[in-house]
Amino acid sequence: MSKYSDTIYALSTPPGKSAIAVIRVSGKKVLKIFKQITKKSKITPNKTNLVFLKNNDALIDQVLVIYFKSPNSFTGEDVLEINCHGGLAVIDKINKTLEDVGARLAEPGEFTKRALLNNKIDLVKTESISDIINAETEKQRELAIKNISGGLSEFTREINKKITTNLANLETLIDFSDEDLPKNVLKKIKEQNKNIIKYISKELKTAEASKPIREGLRIGIVGKPNTGKSSFINYISKKNVSIVTNIPGTTTDSVTSSIDIKGLKFTFHDTAGLRRHKNKIEEIGIKKTIEIIENSDLNLVFLNSDEKNKYKHISNKIFVRSKSDKRKNNNKKQSIYDISSFTGAGIPRLLNEIHNKTAKKTEEMPVLSRERHIKIMKNILEILSGLEFKGNLDIAAFEYRAALNLCMEINQKFDIEKILDIIFRDFCIGK
Repeated sequence: MSKYSDTIYALSTPPGKSAIAVIRVSGKKVLKIFKQITKKSKITPNKTNLVFLKNNDALIDQVLVIYFKSPNSFTGEDVLEINCHGGLAVIDKINKTLEDVGARLAEPGEFTKRALLNNKIDLVKTESISDIINAETEKQRELAIKNISGGLSEFTREINKKITTNLANLETLIDFSDEDLPKNVLKKIKEQNKNIIKYISKELKTAEASKPIREGLRIGIVGKPNTGKSSFINYISKKNVSIVTNIPGTTTDSVTSSIDIKGLKFTFHDTAGLRRHKNKIEEIGIKKTIEIIENSDLNLVFLNSDEKNKYKHISNKIFVRSKSDKRKNNNKKQSIYDISSFTGAGIPRLLNEIHNKTAKKTEEMPVLSRERHIKIMKNILEILSGLEFKGNLDIAAFEYRAALNLCMEINQKFDIEKILDIIFRDFCIGK
């Protein structure tokens, strides 16, 4: 792990001008660096220290510094957190000064990576930290915080315990087959195997039902040109993400915008109007529209009047008619949603219906929050479901050991370099 033996630094707060900024430093040279940039000889751990930062003898800023002594820090190394003023020039000068005294800029997620390598956190908590940083909705936040607090680790420990117990009973039958063992040992092994299968299956069903929480839902916005599609996506986005004119064919490519509806992420795709193409660009745009229609969880079909029969080929659809503020007689049919992207009339009702038609109700938050976890549990389920416990029990024991090794993959750090880059690629630099 020599790659991670040097001292790193990074801005941990978002880049840009702000009242304060936090710069984190971690590694063996932290105390030496502190002395060089403050001209102070001592610092008390876990205490707030008000000091002046200096580049040689030139003042940079007055800051609050907290020193966390190894191993009692997030990374397990000596850590310095510098709370400085959030001016761009201040941040830039401090960064350059840290470079001058021997620190280097951290890679994305490197602080968390060092915490993992130094056994301060496990692999599941590492992934959960990434998930909570990237959470865009309330439900995604709830899912991430559940696993930071140990939800998945507790689940996998329970699975490990059950599999280990059954494996031990199997090994007993194999090793002491000539002994006078209780007659119901094999029966109990089979029953316990069924219980493990039920336990995993239940959690996989919860994970599948909660897929919209992890991945969000895709909503296509389709219809003829000038039916209000672009105005609608601009209204719900609260900004101009799509061009709006009275010229047909303004939208030639898919325009996307994501919003939070009742804690779930919904990504709306404003598409090119469905019509006969006049040129190659329009043809490509219309092909993309057809692709979006086929892959969306729900399609909003914008109408001019009541031409619903023209869209029989589209499944999973809601009919919408826009510009209700300009019409004297709005549609009274429940099957068509009248809205105005100018006044906002009818849009809350439409968004509520979009949520109701796509969001599956789940009574509990899943613990299998990533595709990696789900895939491992599906593989374990496949192994256990295929066991018959007939004839040579050595085969069953072999399969049980394979299932146990799979389950341990969720939290173990073997083949670390092969998976760390995947896990940490979505981290921000200062985390």
